[in-house]
Amino acid sequence: MGSNRAWPLVSFACAVLAAFSTPSLAGETLDRIKQSGQLLSPYPDIWPPYVIKGEDGELMGFDVEVLREIGRRLGVEVKYVTGKDGSIYTWEEQTTGQWNGNYYIVVNSMTPTAERAKHVAFPVTYYYALGVLAVHRDNTTIKKPSDASGKRIGALKSANYELYLRRKPFGIVDAPPVVYKIDNPIVVTYDHEEEAFEALAKGDGVELDGVVNYLPVVMALIKDGRPFRVIGQPLYRVPQSVAIMPGDPELADLLKKTVDEMHADGTLRTLSMKWFDFDLTEK
Repeated sequence: MGSNRAWPLVSFACAVLAAFSTPSLAGETLDRIKQSGQLLSPYPDIWPPYVIKGEDGELMGFDVEVLREIGRRLGVEVKYVTGKDGSIYTWEEQTTGQWNGNYYIVVNSMTPTAERAKHVAFPVTYYYALGVLAVHRDNTTIKKPSDASGKRIGALKSANYELYLRRKPFGIVDAPPVVYKIDNPIVVTYDHEEEAFEALAKGDGVELDGVVNYLPVVMALIKDGRPFRVIGQPLYRVPQSVAIMPGDPELADLLKKTVDEMHADGTLRTLSMKWFDFDLTEK
């Protein structure tokens, strides 16, 4: 009699263990995502062509579409979140792991540097970025990157642009060596991408002499009528990865599998061609 009573309990326990051993349900963060049906991500800076805000307020762009495709394949809705006061989480907060459970994933062109890997996990790379130097179009003194030596150069705080300008190692496995071409710049950092470009747009040398950012961003701004131009060839090329908090291998494995499939079936290449006009997804 006691044995018969135990069988339902044993069966239930086995079912629970089986459910949480599957990739789709295991892991604390992954469990919250599945239960809520939402994949929370920090509201991004407007950063064409990676993030664009339409007239209707809807976000679009390369990073936005990549994240939404990940969500679609996982069967959940992507939701961008802000702080309780409506503020946008800074890049420094995102790259140093100050997430506090407010969001679960960042797909916003994050470079997997050794320093960041101390705070966040990088399960998979989804494309490769080209860093360039941009100046105001009225500038006549900077004709090559080395001409910007000693000048005031703007960069997003804690971004790889700042690392480059300060000549700090990226610490990325299998990445090509970085050749530093700008000596002793006066590095001016900003909490958000647009702030650096707004400063440069005020005029040549008014607040800044240049900005380091990604090539597609600068080209999109120029196309939109902003007064910038690109100096020389790209300064460096770096992988860009999906970021999550450490300690959830099930979520990491699922994201790697999902993005690997997006590489294999050509989805990422298609999105790259759509937003950049060239393929940045090949290693």
